[in-house]
Amino acid sequence: MRKILLAVAGLFWVQLVTAQTPVIRWSPSRMLRLSDYTIIKPGQEPPAALGRNMAVTRTGFVYTLTRITSGANKGKAMIRIYAQMTPAHSYMVAAVANGSLEDRAYLLNHEQKHFDISEIYARELSRFVRTQSLGKTPMERMTNEMNWLFKELDTFQKKYDTETANGRNKNNQEIWNLLIAQRLKALQPYAAKDYILSMPR
Repeated sequence: MRKILLAVAGLFWVQLVTAQTPVIRWSPSRMLRLSDYTIIKPGQEPPAALGRNMAVTRTGFVYTLTRITSGANKGKAMIRIYAQMTPAHSYMVAAVANGSLEDRAYLLNHEQKHFDISEIYARELSRFVRTQSLGKTPMERMTNEMNWLFKELDTFQKKYDTETANGRNKNNQEIWNLLIAQRLKALQPYAAKDYILSMPR
């Protein structure tokens, strides 16, 4: 089987990742936790991605394409879409990691919402695959749609951080918690993201 993995990774970074990169796939029952982060200790040089933030979460969405070489669907392709978080490139400062349970839970909730936003856009790609005809150039259509969704994801993530002041504005954080939950619920029909597609020869 031939497998291709395309991805957007990070809040504001785009990169191609390999299937061997350790990641956490989004799940409604698996929230982000302290052990998912590299803790930056006092005096330790923070990575550029962290800047002056208390935490940064590398998250995005991907799809894998596996060509089917036997059975009833021989010649077709299995496409799987999912949101993911990359622990190796996600950081938290020790002041929060070692602080109060309340402060840590609040920050983890803010970061979880970044992950949830990635799941929103994974579901948007799922909706595209399910509702649009991909025609004779499915990979080209998928790539074009992903490029557009990557830009939308980046804009949405930045807006979230701006309006919540990176989580410091608690009133706006509550508003965004509700907004993100509503978007996920509206896209629930596209939460299952595995498809078998005919591929051109």
